[in-house]
Amino acid sequence: MRMLILAIMVLVCDTVNAEVFKCIGNAGKTVYQEKPCQTAVKSQQLDIKGDPAKEAEAKAKLEALQTENDARRAERLKAEKEAAAQRNQAEQTDALKRSAFAQQQQATAQQRQAEALEKQNQQLNNPVWVLPPVARPLEPHSYSPEVHADHDSEHRSRHHRQEDGKSTESPVPTSTPPPR
Repeated sequence: MRMLILAIMVLVCDTVNAEVFKCIGNAGKTVYQEKPCQTAVKSQQLDIKGDPAKEAEAKAKLEALQTENDARRAERLKAEKEAAAQRNQAEQTDALKRSAFAQQQQATAQQRQAEALEKQNQQLNNPVWVLPPVARPLEPHSYSPEVHADHDSEHRSRHHRQEDGKSTESPVPTSTPPPR
Protein backbone atom coordinates (compact mmCIF):
# COMPACT_ATOMS: atom_id res chain seq x y z
CA MET A 1 0.00 0.00 0.00
CA ARG A 2 2.76 2.40 0.91
CA MET A 3 4.62 1.55 -2.26
CA LEU A 4 1.54 2.55 -4.26
CA ILE A 5 1.34 5.88 -2.45
CA LEU A 6 5.04 6.35 -3.02
CA ALA A 7 4.69 5.70 -6.75
CA ILE A 8 1.74 8.11 -7.04
CA MET A 9 3.66 10.84 -5.26
CA VAL A 10 6.63 10.38 -7.56
CA LEU A 11 4.36 10.66 -10.59
CA VAL A 12 2.63 13.74 -9.19
CA CYS A 13 5.93 15.47 -8.47
CA ASP A 14 7.33 14.66 -11.89
CA THR A 15 4.21 15.70 -13.81
CA VAL A 16 3.55 18.99 -12.04
CA ASN A 17 5.31 21.00 -14.70
CA ALA A 18 4.73 18.57 -17.55
CA GLU A 19 2.47 19.04 -20.52
CA VAL A 20 -0.64 16.89 -20.59
CA PHE A 21 -2.84 16.34 -23.63
CA LYS A 22 -6.46 15.23 -23.51
CA CYS A 23 -7.40 13.19 -26.57
CA ILE A 24 -10.93 12.05 -27.48
CA GLY A 25 -11.00 9.21 -30.02
CA ASN A 26 -13.57 8.25 -32.70
CA ALA A 27 -15.45 5.98 -30.30
CA GLY A 28 -15.63 8.73 -27.70
CA LYS A 29 -12.88 7.26 -25.53
CA THR A 30 -10.88 9.86 -23.59
CA VAL A 31 -7.15 9.36 -23.13
CA TYR A 32 -4.62 11.54 -21.28
CA GLN A 33 -1.02 11.45 -22.50
CA GLU A 34 2.27 13.35 -22.49
CA LYS A 35 2.53 13.63 -26.27
CA PRO A 36 0.22 15.55 -28.58
CA CYS A 37 -2.73 13.62 -30.04
CA GLN A 38 -2.25 12.45 -33.62
CA THR A 39 -5.42 10.55 -34.61
CA ALA A 40 -7.90 12.02 -32.17
CA VAL A 41 -11.16 13.68 -33.13
CA LYS A 42 -10.71 16.29 -30.43
CA SER A 43 -7.42 17.26 -28.76
CA GLN A 44 -6.78 19.69 -25.91
CA GLN A 45 -3.61 20.67 -24.05
CA LEU A 46 -4.17 20.96 -20.33
CA ASP A 47 -2.26 23.51 -18.32
CA ILE A 48 -1.44 22.10 -14.90
CA LYS A 49 0.03 24.45 -12.41
CA GLY A 50 1.71 23.17 -9.30
CA ASP A 51 1.63 24.64 -5.84
CA PRO A 52 5.19 24.99 -4.49
CA ALA A 53 4.03 24.45 -0.89
CA LYS A 54 2.21 21.23 -1.81
CA GLU A 55 5.19 20.08 -3.84
CA ALA A 56 7.54 20.63 -0.90
CA GLU A 57 5.12 18.81 1.38
CA ALA A 58 4.83 15.91 -1.08
CA LYS A 59 8.62 15.69 -1.40
CA ALA A 60 8.99 15.66 2.40
CA LYS A 61 6.39 12.88 2.70
CA LEU A 62 8.12 10.98 -0.09
CA GLU A 63 11.48 11.22 1.65
CA ALA A 64 9.93 10.20 4.97
CA LEU A 65 8.27 7.18 3.34
CA GLN A 66 11.51 6.24 1.61
CA THR A 67 13.42 6.51 4.89
CA GLU A 68 10.79 4.43 6.68
CA ASN A 69 10.78 1.86 3.89
CA ASP A 70 14.58 1.64 4.00
CA ALA A 71 14.51 1.22 7.79
CA ARG A 72 11.93 -1.59 7.54
CA ARG A 73 13.93 -3.26 4.80
CA ALA A 74 17.07 -3.07 6.95
CA GLU A 75 15.18 -4.53 9.95
CA ARG A 76 13.78 -7.33 7.80
CA LEU A 77 17.23 -8.14 6.39
CA LYS A 78 18.70 -8.11 9.90
CA ALA A 79 15.95 -10.44 11.18
CA GLU A 80 16.46 -12.76 8.18
CA LYS A 81 20.21 -12.85 8.84
CA GLU A 82 19.64 -13.63 12.52
CA ALA A 83 17.16 -16.38 11.64
CA ALA A 84 19.62 -17.83 9.12
CA ALA A 85 22.39 -17.72 11.72
CA GLN A 86 20.14 -19.51 14.24
CA ARG A 87 19.22 -22.15 11.66
CA ASN A 88 22.87 -22.58 10.80
CA GLN A 89 23.78 -22.91 14.48
CA ALA A 90 20.98 -25.48 15.01
CA GLU A 91 22.14 -27.46 11.96
CA GLN A 92 25.73 -27.44 13.22
CA THR A 93 24.62 -28.56 16.67
CA ASP A 94 22.52 -31.30 15.13
CA ALA A 95 25.44 -32.41 12.96
CA LEU A 96 27.72 -32.50 16.01
CA LYS A 97 25.18 -34.60 17.90
CA ARG A 98 24.93 -37.05 15.02
CA SER A 99 28.72 -37.21 14.79
CA ALA A 100 29.05 -37.85 18.53
CA PHE A 101 26.39 -40.57 18.35
CA ALA A 102 28.17 -42.21 15.40
CA GLN A 103 31.50 -42.08 17.26
CA GLN A 104 29.85 -43.63 20.31
CA GLN A 105 28.41 -46.44 18.20
CA GLN A 106 31.78 -46.99 16.56
CA ALA A 107 33.50 -47.14 19.96
CA THR A 108 30.91 -49.65 21.19
CA ALA A 109 31.43 -51.79 18.09
CA GLN A 110 35.20 -51.67 18.55
CA GLN A 111 34.80 -52.66 22.20
CA ARG A 112 32.64 -55.63 21.22
CA GLN A 113 35.18 -56.65 18.60
CA ALA A 114 38.01 -56.42 21.15
CA GLU A 115 36.01 -58.56 23.60
CA ALA A 116 35.36 -61.15 20.90
CA LEU A 117 39.05 -61.25 19.97
CA GLU A 118 39.99 -61.58 23.66
CA LYS A 119 37.58 -64.47 24.06
CA GLN A 120 38.94 -66.11 20.92
CA ASN A 121 42.53 -65.71 22.18
CA GLN A 122 41.55 -67.25 25.51
CA GLN A 123 40.08 -70.24 23.71
CA LEU A 124 43.20 -70.61 21.56
CA ASN A 125 45.51 -70.41 24.59
CA ASN A 126 43.66 -73.12 26.51
CA PRO A 127 45.24 -76.57 25.95
CA VAL A 128 43.14 -79.04 24.10
CA TRP A 129 43.31 -82.61 25.34
CA VAL A 130 42.76 -85.25 22.73
CA LEU A 131 42.23 -88.66 24.26
CA PRO A 132 42.44 -91.89 22.35
CA PRO A 133 39.17 -93.67 21.84
CA VAL A 134 38.25 -96.09 24.55
CA ALA A 135 37.36 -99.62 23.52
CA ARG A 136 34.09 -100.75 24.93
CA PRO A 137 34.05 -104.14 26.53
CA LEU A 138 32.12 -106.79 24.66
CA GLU A 139 28.91 -107.94 26.15
CA PRO A 140 29.12 -111.41 27.66
CA HIS A 141 27.32 -114.14 25.66
CA SER A 142 25.10 -116.54 27.27
CA TYR A 143 26.01 -120.10 26.33
CA SER A 144 23.14 -122.20 25.17
CA PRO A 145 24.09 -125.84 24.43
CA GLU A 146 21.17 -126.32 22.00
CA VAL A 147 22.16 -123.41 19.81
CA HIS A 148 25.80 -124.50 19.74
CA ALA A 149 24.88 -128.13 19.09
CA ASP A 150 22.75 -127.18 16.10
CA HIS A 151 25.46 -124.91 14.83
CA ASP A 152 28.16 -127.58 15.25
CA SER A 153 26.11 -130.25 13.49
CA GLU A 154 25.39 -127.94 10.58
CA HIS A 155 29.03 -127.08 10.27
CA ARG A 156 30.03 -130.73 10.25
CA SER A 157 27.50 -131.67 7.61
CA ARG A 158 28.73 -128.89 5.33
CA HIS A 159 32.28 -129.99 5.81
CA HIS A 160 31.44 -133.61 4.94
CA ARG A 161 29.52 -132.62 1.83
CA GLN A 162 32.44 -130.62 0.57
CA GLU A 163 34.70 -133.62 1.06
CA ASP A 164 32.33 -135.88 -0.90
CA GLY A 165 32.56 -133.52 -3.84
CA LYS A 166 29.15 -132.07 -3.32
CA SER A 167 29.31 -128.35 -2.92
CA THR A 168 25.74 -127.78 -2.00
CA GLU A 169 24.99 -125.42 0.69
CA SER A 170 21.90 -125.45 2.77
CA PRO A 171 19.32 -122.93 1.56
CA VAL A 172 18.60 -121.29 4.91
CA PRO A 173 20.35 -121.92 8.17
CA THR A 174 18.10 -123.56 10.70
CA SER A 175 19.41 -121.64 13.65
CA THR A 176 20.44 -118.05 14.13
CA PRO A 177 23.90 -117.21 15.22
CA PRO A 178 24.36 -116.20 18.84
CA PRO A 179 23.98 -112.46 19.54
CA ARG A 180 27.13 -110.51 20.21
